Amino acid sequence: MTGMAAERSEVPEEVAGEGVVVVARGEATRAELGPVRSRIPSLYADPLAWLVVDSVDDALSTCSDELDAVRDEVAVILVSALCTLQTMEAIERSVRNGRVSPLRFAGASPGGAGSLACVVRGFKGPSLTLATHPGKGVPVARTLARSWLRSGAAEYVVVSVHHVEEDGRHRVRSTVLGPGPDLRHALPMPGR
Repeated sequence: MTGMAAERSEVPEEVAGEGVVVVARGEATRAELGPVRSRIPSLYADPLAWLVVDSVDDALSTCSDELDAVRDEVAVILVSALCTLQTMEAIERSVRNGRVSPLRFAGASPGGAGSLACVVRGFKGPSLTLATHPGKGVPVARTLARSWLRSGAAEYVVVSVHHVEEDGRHRVRSTVLGPGPDLRHALPMPGR
């Protein structure tokens, strides 16, 4: 895949910040991002999106009941410089052959890499994909998560960070964040 070497970077380990507590952590790795058979009929998602789902599932293995109870208020943030690059490149190749798969076209949206976890888990809180390197994106994700937890826009925030290791392996680390005792709904949310 093009551009992979440029995407390797140090990953800040801590996404939690002041007033935010870590509820759970998970991770998933793959030697390379290749085609993945969809768990959902008639749905195509980029291989990175499925790796994010695997990482989120790993994190939720210890707290899924907690989050399932408030899934309408679980937010998701993904930080990845690659996002759906693999699907975009596959579409580029298929255009040369005169055919573009409508499913792949829909799966090429960079936001799809983060939002598949929402589809699979039924999360309906805010979601955002930060298409940037972890070193730049994690501080932004930390600030957003704290803001969403403080304002009541979310009860929990799942932050997933993707990076490519020196050996080319793809790693996604997911952290489930909740509000610390002094942060919970510090700002009133309209309608609450």
